Amino acid sequence: MTSGTRTSQVGAPVPPGVTELFERGRQANSAGRPALGERLLRQALSELDHAGVRDRPEVVGLRVDEHFPSVGGGPADALEARVRVLLSLSTAVVDGGGPAPAVRLAHQALARAGRTAERVRPALVALCHAQLATLHGRAGRLRTALAELDLAAAGRDRLGPREKFGLLLSSGALRMEVPDAGGAAAEFAAAAQLAAEHGLPAQEFMALHNLGSAAALEGDLPKALSLMLEADRLPTDVSRAVAWHGRALVLLEAGLVTEAVELLERATAEALEDGQRLEAGHCLNDQALGELVLGEPEAAVATAGRAAQTLAGGGAPGLRRRASLVELTARLRTGSAPGRVASRCVRLAEEFDRDGDNVAADLARLLAAEALTAQGRHTEAVGLLDASAELTRVGSLSTRMRTRAVLAAADRSRGDVAAARRHVRAALRDLSAALSASASLELRSVTLTHATGLSRLDLELAGENPAARLRAVERWREVAWRVPEVRPPADPELARRVTNLRHLRQQAREDPQQAGRLRERLRSLERQVAAASWAAAGGSGTERAPVPLARVREALAARAATGVGLVEHRSHLAAVVVLRRRTRWVDLGPAAPVREAVQRLAADLEARARVGTGPMVSAVDAALRASARAVDDLLLRPLGVDGRLVVAPVPALAGLAWGVLPSRAGLPTTVAPSLGTWVRGTRSVSAPRAQVIAGPGLPGAREECAAVGAVWGTLPPTALARAEDLARSLSRGDLTHVAAHGSHRSDSPLFSSLWLEDGPAFLADLERVERTASHVVVSACEAGRAHARGGDASLGLASGLLALGVPSVVASPCRVPDSTAAALMPRYHRLLADGHEVDEALALAASSCDLPLAGAFVAWGSPWSVRPDGPEDGRRPPVAHP
Repeated sequence: MTSGTRTSQVGAPVPPGVTELFERGRQANSAGRPALGERLLRQALSELDHAGVRDRPEVVGLRVDEHFPSVGGGPADALEARVRVLLSLSTAVVDGGGPAPAVRLAHQALARAGRTAERVRPALVALCHAQLATLHGRAGRLRTALAELDLAAAGRDRLGPREKFGLLLSSGALRMEVPDAGGAAAEFAAAAQLAAEHGLPAQEFMALHNLGSAAALEGDLPKALSLMLEADRLPTDVSRAVAWHGRALVLLEAGLVTEAVELLERATAEALEDGQRLEAGHCLNDQALGELVLGEPEAAVATAGRAAQTLAGGGAPGLRRRASLVELTARLRTGSAPGRVASRCVRLAEEFDRDGDNVAADLARLLAAEALTAQGRHTEAVGLLDASAELTRVGSLSTRMRTRAVLAAADRSRGDVAAARRHVRAALRDLSAALSASASLELRSVTLTHATGLSRLDLELAGENPAARLRAVERWREVAWRVPEVRPPADPELARRVTNLRHLRQQAREDPQQAGRLRERLRSLERQVAAASWAAAGGSGTERAPVPLARVREALAARAATGVGLVEHRSHLAAVVVLRRRTRWVDLGPAAPVREAVQRLAADLEARARVGTGPMVSAVDAALRASARAVDDLLLRPLGVDGRLVVAPVPALAGLAWGVLPSRAGLPTTVAPSLGTWVRGTRSVSAPRAQVIAGPGLPGAREECAAVGAVWGTLPPTALARAEDLARSLSRGDLTHVAAHGSHRSDSPLFSSLWLEDGPAFLADLERVERTASHVVVSACEAGRAHARGGDASLGLASGLLALGVPSVVASPCRVPDSTAAALMPRYHRLLADGHEVDEALALAASSCDLPLAGAFVAWGSPWSVRPDGPEDGRRPPVAHP
């Protein structure tokens, strides 16, 4: 007789190997490897059959494997073993074969559970109902799933830790679909605590990840990402497909769409490799949503088709219908007949409702309402929303914003402009609250993708009044550029990863042969650092009213300046010009030619920086003059502006080197996120504490820093600076001057950098730095470049410093010869020390330099000047360089 077994009356032993097969199969399920789990669990059933342990009542409870995990606290009998194996097998089958065969297996288990011993029957029956709830939920049959969950609750207290965990997880997942984010979060938190107490790391991973999803549903995206990262750090071997999928959904909601699509592609590949067809189809469906947001509707149609094909025959009609909904969304964006889209969406909503999938039904009605709005059928559109949940209060930020847009358009069509404006203002408050929840530069900038349609509608509601149009533009830009009120907390793990990333970048730069080998490791570290940045908690959500137009006019008049707010609307570029008490609107024509001209100018600036001297200089100079004149003619000459200028550009023009335009040569020009932020950030500093930083690879960097330091009475640097020196300079002084090589990353602006002695100092480094510096001069190539990240926001080193709260920055959006920077910067600082504001000092210094690209440096942000009430010579005593 085998140790650990007892003999039945019919002498049919239960092989001890069943226990091992069951445990291995269950572990494979937890690790997200259903194909392996199915194979092991079917083998366990075969072992039971081979030993003659069937479902006949006469063998129940007579031969048991004392090592088999029982739900009743004692040794498990043969029938309980079969029930448990069938339930685990249904989990393995659902991803590969779909919910239908899995539900059949769970019903077989339920039928047998009713014949088990009284000691284990309630718990086993509860397990069966919980599993059926999960399976019906995954198939999109929410009403049936909730009913099964109610039946499972009766035996909840009789379950062991693993089984109770499964019930909590299922309950939370279904509450997410209702949606009941608070209830789901409570279930997931209880599940995470249970798993942690009983040493179940794989289960704790799942619970924490799902808790993050619940936080995302409640709108707290930083908390969601933080919880998901916490789950990722747990030492457990699980398939990452589901986790990556969940995190990608949060990134989609945050507006980090490129990153989300990349993560979904990885999740799909992982799911297919592990045999998780259902999960792969789900990932493809959400990838199609991401492609829609990226403005690639044709790709979204194709990806949604792949999702439907992957889900075909899987017994998940709800998921297939969701794929159809995404495909219809894409087709509407490609210009397909909106009437046909609307009617198909209405039919889909009815089918979702029959399955109890109310969330999907509401989304289908919202899409139908948008299609009807495109046809001008506003009354029907509002009627569909009336049949839905209150979508302006529940659901994701994007859903709330889309709903507000439909309602505002309907009010406007009825002539009720006041009601339309109320919807727009409510959406603006909603967006503002979402932005205030994060201190992450990138997360805040891209969240604005949700606002594009509403900000356009707000502009249209302003009518023909130029001042009202300016106020509409300023409202959204003020929200876009709100400075976080709270710095993210110190994160030693993040600091370690950033340091590793810096060293690897340095290694790749010094040894190009290793660059290829290090590429994937570098990309992985960048993903980890970016994810930690996105998870940063933010401010208190305090709203600041936009700066009144009267105050903007007053500040402009005090400086004899003209304000220009550029706007892109309906593929046209326009400008609101503010001069003294007059505000006017100027249509500059189609935006595409302006963008093309700006791109040509950027290319010619790059060529001029590279040629230096030689026979090509005259030809390159001629091309540069022609492209600068073309931009000037398209952009500024129609405005008829002269003298001092403050311009708030659209993101596509944020990286323009304004000083090289013929009409701006030698004239003060400031580039600001908005006219309101230009006024709000004004600083006047008495006897500023200056810090100077020199990086490697610039022959004249130390001499430049010494000359700049001499202006302010600051000792010259004794060594090349490291990243920690830059951080200290920003936190210990009023003015920081950095002479270093710069690098802009358009694919990932958070990793734009300044090259220092220990490698690149990333924009991501600066988010957690205590900042006292109110003026930063970056004498580095490309530091002024920026990449549009959503709505009216753009991101790069200069714009990133502004977004972090530095009021005034000087940087160049293009390469500048080292000799030009070294000659220009000491003159600039001398003029600044003499009391000139930043834009004046920069224009005067550039006009006094007969050197290539002296006008390429741009004054960003707000007025900054030195007050003449410090020591007699306007300088502080020398201070030590950090």
